Amino acid sequence: MPRKQQKPRQRKAHCGQKRAQRFFGRTRIWTWETDREVGSASQNAVAVTRTIKGWEPLEPKVANAVTRHRNSWIVCVRALCWDGAGTEWVEEEVRIMENQRLSEFNDLYHELRALVLQSQRYDQVVDVGWIAGTWLKDPKDEELTLVDLGASSKARQLLWRQVDHDYQEERKKELAAA
Repeated sequence: MPRKQQKPRQRKAHCGQKRAQRFFGRTRIWTWETDREVGSASQNAVAVTRTIKGWEPLEPKVANAVTRHRNSWIVCVRALCWDGAGTEWVEEEVRIMENQRLSEFNDLYHELRALVLQSQRYDQVVDVGWIAGTWLKDPKDEELTLVDLGASSKARQLLWRQVDHDYQEERKKELAAA
């Protein structure tokens, strides 16, 4: 009896987007409004990814690529607060963004920033910033809010107030132009 010839097994097509999502499934990116280059309005961001060695920094080119690809993100806008007597805390607003680009986060940032500042006394705010983390199956990351808070100080608070003043002026111009 002649043997039936089998067709070769067909492989699934490669999907670069899914591969990137899996590879960067545990990535964090954050910045504080006071963390800027001297004489510049652009903020410095820190990006790390979880590897078998622990949390490792990403090169800026790779971090930019992560923000341009669609991922599932936990986004937290946070305000570092300090009462001047040594007590620190963080006010936060957290949102889940599924299958979106972090680079499209700007409008949401303005909204969440306003909510965070409404819930806190202005004189207790030391700095405001955001942190975002990717996730694959489970968006829980309770420690995300407390990553890299930095030290509370009067100098940082005064710098943030100047940055906030500039931010408010820029927002007025943007809203008037819209």
